[in-house]
Amino acid sequence: MNIILSHRISKVALSFSISLFCLLVGIDNIVNFNANYQFVQHVLSMDAIQPWFDASAFEYRAITTPTFHLISYIIIIIVEILAGTLGLIGSVVMAKNIKKTRFNQGQALFLLGGTLAIMLWYLGFAVIGGEWFSMWANKWNGQMKAYTFSTFILISMIYVIIPTPKEE
Repeated sequence: MNIILSHRISKVALSFSISLFCLLVGIDNIVNFNANYQFVQHVLSMDAIQPWFDASAFEYRAITTPTFHLISYIIIIIVEILAGTLGLIGSVVMAKNIKKTRFNQGQALFLLGGTLAIMLWYLGFAVIGGEWFSMWANKWNGQMKAYTFSTFILISMIYVIIPTPKEE
């Protein structure tokens, strides 16, 4: 086996793993809907802020409308499934074209799925949830998971897109 093929197999395997993760999270949120729905409710409502944190200056940010909670959660699930689906299709395209120039079309699809995942977990959870809704001071704090997911997905995206080495 040569370095080019090994490198591409590695990219397919990694992109498949990330995509499967996104899909499973979305599916789990459908199957066990209430578990993470409660998380979304408490973060958006800002009703579980730790007693040591005075959130009175930020109370205007709280969203207590159940309809908004439900819409937000459904959007989260849709983005998780879409990110996973795009990445999975990209993985299949890469695998089918592992020795062809169309390999990069699969990379592009994976990058689109990965970008959606970054937008969800970094922008949605770490930035908006963490800072706007003060999730870091909430009993329902998912920031570390969001940072972990975002970091691993971003590193994977960088790896998948780097040029394949030339055979010497």
